[in-house]
Amino acid sequence: MKKLVLFSSANKQGNTAKLIEQVAKHHQLDVIDIDSLQISPYNYQNEYPEDDFYALVERILAADKLIFASPVYWHAPTAPIKQLIDRITELTDVPTLKPKARAFANKKAFVLATSASDELCPIFDGFFAKVFNYFDIQYTAKLHASCRDGFSLDNTVLAQFNVALNK
Repeated sequence: MKKLVLFSSANKQGNTAKLIEQVAKHHQLDVIDIDSLQISPYNYQNEYPEDDFYALVERILAADKLIFASPVYWHAPTAPIKQLIDRITELTDVPTLKPKARAFANKKAFVLATSASDELCPIFDGFFAKVFNYFDIQYTAKLHASCRDGFSLDNTVLAQFNVALNK
């Protein structure tokens, strides 16, 4: 089972990277730093300069499990994660790309998040739940690390996440 991590963070060695490292101790992960990619913003004309979007879509479609990894910024994922999801809308607009949008169905999705809160922000969680529901992606599990006083991860919660990621 191919597990693809779509990672975005202003701090590449920060808490979200540490969370990915903890999960990677138990799984073989293919990590993509989407901040390093050129992904043009969505537009209603569906006219885009050459960028990394279509190659990224192919990697997403080749994966069995999608893991979105982002810190919580103002109750939301990073702007590059949001821009990627906005751009995925193109797959639902362009008739020749609709089969790719439908190919998202039945994939399993996971969320890795870090924040200064003890629990994952329900707005952040709800954003991903709605996106996954729209594309008929199974929202399988989430893992949140509280980082108010430095990186902190409950090993029991990590173990439960690992079980879900292995199914």
